[in-house]
Amino acid sequence: MPVSVDDRCLRLTGEGGDAGVLLGMRCSGCGVVVFGPATFCQSCTAPDLAEVELGAAGVLYSYTIVRVPPAGWPGAVPYVLGEVELPEGPHVLAEVIDCEHGDLTIGMPVSLALQAVAMDGGAETERVVYKWRPA
Repeated sequence: MPVSVDDRCLRLTGEGGDAGVLLGMRCSGCGVVVFGPATFCQSCTAPDLAEVELGAAGVLYSYTIVRVPPAGWPGAVPYVLGEVELPEGPHVLAEVIDCEHGDLTIGMPVSLALQAVAMDGGAETERVVYKWRPA
């Protein structure tokens, strides 16, 4: 059975790990939505937050091409780290795949892509991670 890289941010919904939703928190006071877990609102500091499922599509807000990866990076280098703005408001950082570097444009539509990655090089450490691909 596939395992999410972080079930506080990514809930797997398919048996094969090929479907899932990103998770965030919505403030009941001001309505601001953030990606991932939170204990208080980052906008108004209210403690009353509720979990919400976020959309699987957004737009590329910013990106960088990473040529020197962090220690333990399991993927190819160089790679694109993209900041994607979701319709609900939060920005989510993740690798952009299936796109030539020269074809990247700010504002381009992207969609959620899930991939199984061996975190320490072995199948027993495989986790499903979220990435972005051109829509």
